[in-house]
Amino acid sequence: MKRIDLIASLTKGSNKILDIGCDHAYTVIKAIKDYGVNYAIASDINDGPLEIAKKNIIERKIEDKVKIVKSDGLKNINDDFDTAIISGMGGNLIIDILSNGLDKIKNKKLIISANSDFYLVRKFLNNNGFIISDEYSLVDDNKYYEVSVFIMGDKKYASFELKYGPILLNKKEDIFINEYKKRLKKLEEFLPTIKDTIQKDEKLVLRNDYFKIILGDKTPMIPILNTDNYYREYFIDNKKRPLIIISAGGGYKYTSPRESEPIQSFYNENGFHSVIVNYREDLNSYPAPGEALAYVINLYKNDERVSKIIGIGFSAGGHNILEVALHKEKYNNPRIDYLILGYPVITSDSRYWHKGSFQNLLNDKFNDNELLKKLSLENEVNENAPELFLWATFTDESVNVMNSLLLIEAYKKNNINAEFHMYPMGGHGLSLANSKSSGGDKNKEIEYIESWAMDSVKWINYKLKLIENNS
Repeated sequence: MKRIDLIASLTKGSNKILDIGCDHAYTVIKAIKDYGVNYAIASDINDGPLEIAKKNIIERKIEDKVKIVKSDGLKNINDDFDTAIISGMGGNLIIDILSNGLDKIKNKKLIISANSDFYLVRKFLNNNGFIISDEYSLVDDNKYYEVSVFIMGDKKYASFELKYGPILLNKKEDIFINEYKKRLKKLEEFLPTIKDTIQKDEKLVLRNDYFKIILGDKTPMIPILNTDNYYREYFIDNKKRPLIIISAGGGYKYTSPRESEPIQSFYNENGFHSVIVNYREDLNSYPAPGEALAYVINLYKNDERVSKIIGIGFSAGGHNILEVALHKEKYNNPRIDYLILGYPVITSDSRYWHKGSFQNLLNDKFNDNELLKKLSLENEVNENAPELFLWATFTDESVNVMNSLLLIEAYKKNNINAEFHMYPMGGHGLSLANSKSSGGDKNKEIEYIESWAMDSVKWINYKLKLIENNS
């Protein structure tokens, strides 16, 4: 079904429709002729399309059922309507139109098809009291399109659902899945050409999303504190086991997929429950990332399936989970029994810091020297810090290994037990350091380093055995 045919069919049951940016009025004509619409307003900002629309309407002898209005979006629309159509525009333009006429679309049905940035449209409307009642995917003239129907409602969607369409994700129609297979193929071809670690990780976020869509990962993404942040839990069974809480890296700009699912899978395979926390789906400033993480940790504080809570963090995610562990009172005393950190961001000392992480975390508070000092975590370690398993690489090009050395020094000063592995080679963002987490980047597959993960399992089991022997 062509896009115009589909959109016109979705007006069925409407009495009076408004087509914003009507172009040649083909949708309006079809809605009246084929789907029982009684009256329509055809609007456009340009005279040319309106003249053609008028001609087409007269030719179909429905001029008594259509009012033509020259209007910039909703600005000159003064008549009432029950359904509005906006199609064939970019997402940002659609948002401009809607935001300048929110009072006029309240309690209306909206049929929208954005040529780009549909995610932003979904997010804007959901934030303004709309939900998605249905969604469709189609190919028209070899181009892929999505169409969403919005009505008023109070359901809040997770960020992933807004990105790709909650109903499209649920329907999993062939057209939708095939489109993302094509996108994945193009992305896989492009990935090996990317040299910059951060840029590559951003593309890996997309790759991870596409795999979820294609393979149908049904793990619920549970929203955190009415934000776009979410968590996913992976419990092996209902037996009492240690729980791994995963705080992936990403420079406080995003949460890296290479440090999410591959880590979760590894620890599940080795007998641990696990939870992934996407604490950076929104970009709210400190302390928002810590609040999101602590909220999830506190959900499992007294869970009968959890024997111990073990936090694991990488890069900026390491900073986030360590900050929560060290500033417990600020975060409602989350329970973290043990801590595993990989190449973590620790210090705000400008000689060694990862400046971008602090800029992304603090935004307009970045020049607050007192706050920067407080977030230099080597200075915050005290006798109540959790025991630590730490690893890093001497040649890390992004997060200076001095971050880890300063942390180990602080642990030593406070006489807190720690195990530290510093590998002589390897760049940043290694995760498991094997093909399961590398995203096809052979530089992130180092057999000598991948032993860290099994060493961490041995470390946890050793700690648990000590407790058992002393009880």
